[in-house]
Amino acid sequence: MEVYQKIRVLRGDYLMEINILNNRSCYIPGRVNIGIWKDGEGGCYLIDSGGDESSGRKLFRLLQENSLTLKGIINTHSNADHIGGNAYLQKKTSCVIMASSIERTIIENPVLEPLILWGAYPFSGIQTKFLQAVPSVVGTELTRGQVVPNTDLTVIDLPGHFINMIGLLSSDGVCYIADSVFSEEIINKYRFIVTFDVEATLSTLDKLETIEASWFVPCHAEAIKEDITPIVEVNRKGILSLNDAVLHSCSDPHSREEVLAHLAATWNIDMNPVQYVLNLSTISAHLAFLEKRGLVETWVEKGFLLWRKKI
Repeated sequence: MEVYQKIRVLRGDYLMEINILNNRSCYIPGRVNIGIWKDGEGGCYLIDSGGDESSGRKLFRLLQENSLTLKGIINTHSNADHIGGNAYLQKKTSCVIMASSIERTIIENPVLEPLILWGAYPFSGIQTKFLQAVPSVVGTELTRGQVVPNTDLTVIDLPGHFINMIGLLSSDGVCYIADSVFSEEIINKYRFIVTFDVEATLSTLDKLETIEASWFVPCHAEAIKEDITPIVEVNRKGILSLNDAVLHSCSDPHSREEVLAHLAATWNIDMNPVQYVLNLSTISAHLAFLEKRGLVETWVEKGFLLWRKKI
């Protein structure tokens, strides 16, 4: 097992540590792994900021303890668990926040995340910190192939999980890959791998296998040394297995809500409102993918939008 160099900070009710992977590229493990790139002059850039103000506070104190000045936050995408610390950190440090187009708009207007998932102004059960962060101001918009200003981090496209997700590849060989893969434990526990675009997700998995890096850092799995193929294959299998399950559920006409209910019952999965809208959105993505491939057909009957497997 690789032994990382670690800088640890313990403050009462929390423990955070900076794991140094290569030269300037590090990450902070947690519920959402957070990347950190050091500029060699006492400054640093975070890659995502965790789920809420509490995360922001802990990160700020961790950086202070290690004499690091926060110069910027690079958001891989706008999901609340990746941008929740933005507002606090920006207020404390005036750091620049950077993100891709579309994701930028949601970061600045976080109500759009639950709105997109619900399809209208969201109800209170999904207007929580898990789907709706505090707004923050994005100062720099990032595009594919661009080197992030004042760093050696190159932007790479990783679409599929959300609208315009990006990753970052450092010159010292560390690739931060956001939510393009999840751990096998998460996939086995939740079954519904949150997906915005199934076709794009599968293409991103293919792309990951072509990237040469000494380390890969996902946000919801442990850092991976060199060989990303095993975890990519676990995720590809999980996506395709869910797609097959959705297709099988359409053997008889069903609405997307009925498809979700059937699979949840089959797999004995309970959901709260946040999990429900995330899973329903994922089912929608799979139905759209199946329809594009010509495997299902859809029509409206008695007020229901129904989906059926083509014979």
